[in-house]
Amino acid sequence: MNGAHAAGRPEEGSTGTSRHPVVSVIVPAYNAADFLQGAIDRLLQQTLGASPESVEIIVVDDGSTDATAAIGARAAAAAANVSYFRQEQNGGVARARARAVAESRGEFLWFVDCDDDWAVSALEKLVAAARSTGADVIVCGAEYVYPGQRRPLAAPLLNGPITGAEAFGMLLDGELTGHLWNKLFRRELTREIEFTPARVHSDLAMVAQLLAAATHVAVISDVLYSYVVRGGSIVRSGSRRAESLLLVEQAVTTVAITLDTRIIGSNSYGYFRLRYVLLSGLKDALNGPYDADERDEIVAELRSRLTWRLVLLAARRRDWKRLALAGSAKVSVPLHRRVLRLAAAQGAA
Repeated sequence: MNGAHAAGRPEEGSTGTSRHPVVSVIVPAYNAADFLQGAIDRLLQQTLGASPESVEIIVVDDGSTDATAAIGARAAAAAANVSYFRQEQNGGVARARARAVAESRGEFLWFVDCDDDWAVSALEKLVAAARSTGADVIVCGAEYVYPGQRRPLAAPLLNGPITGAEAFGMLLDGELTGHLWNKLFRRELTREIEFTPARVHSDLAMVAQLLAAATHVAVISDVLYSYVVRGGSIVRSGSRRAESLLLVEQAVTTVAITLDTRIIGSNSYGYFRLRYVLLSGLKDALNGPYDADERDEIVAELRSRLTWRLVLLAARRRDWKRLALAGSAKVSVPLHRRVLRLAAAQGAA
């Protein structure tokens, strides 16, 4: 079933099917048998539009070895607006999303993870905001869901739409998150981006490019997406992330240079590098599955790039947690290890 429609998705231009969907929902799936059918069922319940043709659901199976293929093919056979495609080899979520976008026809794109949850009115509210503002990107409120705990991810407060360049600056400053799932994107924007093949933080690389490509970005306060944090997720596991972090840094740097070369010397760009590249990279190197020599090499390289100017950026922004992490990393590796353990203990409390 590689590359084929699993069920009757009509060809564009055939009788009764010339109208494009309003939204294409992009659903990458890897060994997602426990969650995929439930996600598709919830997406089919979206209140947007009066007909099923308003929303198309595109599932790309990224080389799963469980029952994901059977579930995806069955769902596509049962609903004309569900399409299933299979990648024979696991290539990572960025490549799966790229395939799904290439197969999409909607005016807008919404990226979801099938083990998460969302409001039944999510697309209705996101599209209404896009129509009323004319913005290319709509950002909504969301929440993190941990076992026994929920943590809000509030949308930033804006008086009205802002430019894509302004939104990119907010991303660097941490005022806009690099998540795909709390944003609706006009599909045209994807023509101007590369799908950075990072195993982690690939969302951030995509969001940076999509924001920069947008003419205007708007925000709504509605909490429409619930990101469910699970113990086995790649972000929380001991995966090797150093190479992915470098790819993300390169993607964001390219966007910054394209927008304005002065961004590279700004405090905003420095703060981004501190959070997403240097501190994340150090945490990965010290906790990930590296041998001693490889770990020492990565740590030494990252510490050499960690200047006191970058450390002080955290203090200027009253980001005390990252100030402690950055300062300890600059002083000594053993001290930084202790601060990392303390931060992990506080996060688990």
